[in-house]
Amino acid sequence: MSSTSLHRVVIYHDETKDVPKRNFKGHVLLFVPTTLSVESETPLLGTSQEEYFPRELFLTELIRCRQKFDCDGKLHFAEISGQTWNKYDCAYHKAIALAVDALRSKSPQIFSRPLNCKIATIFYPKGADWDIYGGDSRKEQKLRHDETLLRILLKGAGHYLYDDSNRIEVTKIVSDGYPAHRELDEDRVVWRLIYDGSCGKTPLRDYVTFSEDASIVHLPSDHKKYQPDTEEYKHANFLQIADLLLGAIMRSCYVGARPIRMTPKIGDHCNKDHCNKRDVIAQPVKEMLDKRKRGIGFRNSGHYKSFTITQVTFSNDGINFQEVQSVDIQDKDLLQMSLFIDDSVD
Repeated sequence: MSSTSLHRVVIYHDETKDVPKRNFKGHVLLFVPTTLSVESETPLLGTSQEEYFPRELFLTELIRCRQKFDCDGKLHFAEISGQTWNKYDCAYHKAIALAVDALRSKSPQIFSRPLNCKIATIFYPKGADWDIYGGDSRKEQKLRHDETLLRILLKGAGHYLYDDSNRIEVTKIVSDGYPAHRELDEDRVVWRLIYDGSCGKTPLRDYVTFSEDASIVHLPSDHKKYQPDTEEYKHANFLQIADLLLGAIMRSCYVGARPIRMTPKIGDHCNKDHCNKRDVIAQPVKEMLDKRKRGIGFRNSGHYKSFTITQVTFSNDGINFQEVQSVDIQDKDLLQMSLFIDDSVD
């Protein structure tokens, strides 16, 4: 059976000004399909078509999570703190689990069908040669630099995460608040991609398109500012998911998430050296990123081509791109336990 899909997506954008243990900053893009149209063809039944709505399925589960754990507050990775595991921590952990499952393109474990969400991040040095950018002030030059890196991420993610059988149409980009003294420039971030081919750059591939009315919307990510069932309410919730994933990715790749034996229960004691809350909440993301270590076997995973984590450095030779791997932290107790089990088997 062969199939082709059209992903009509809203992209949720967030940024970080400080990457842990690095003099870096970064962008994250969370691709969430509002509609997913699938056309399948079989020799026996011919062609069939179906359409479903991944964003609504995701939001339904997220709201259910909020209700279950009485969590109506803003989900923000940097706010995870305290030494006692509580209901809000359960909500954070469940929200991350939902997001990781939503990133699957097949064999979901929570959702009834694959949601085909995707995530892309780019991390880059805070310093740059600002003079190569136009603008009448240093803050304008810095913002244009950030917009350039965002455009690079948008194009690279579209090319890598999608293909001729899985086409993408971007309907909107929603950014968390304002990046600086002005809004993001739509022409510099989005529409300049359309003309790359005529400027001697690699053209945008045919399977990556933008709606004619695609735009960048700047929106505060606090869902309580909006009425439920409004588009703004939905956008705010997914901006929070983008923030959680960005925080978990940075924790996994630049700090290291210590292996967790068991998810804490409400009332359990946690501290930064043992059962750190951020390590627990980042664990599903760490496990997803570690699937790349399977080598060619990763192609069989439902998370294959669902994420890309890139670090950029600048040199006299140009721009250098590097895939960022998760940091492994050995837990001595777990290591000793595994050695004991191995010895007993032998």
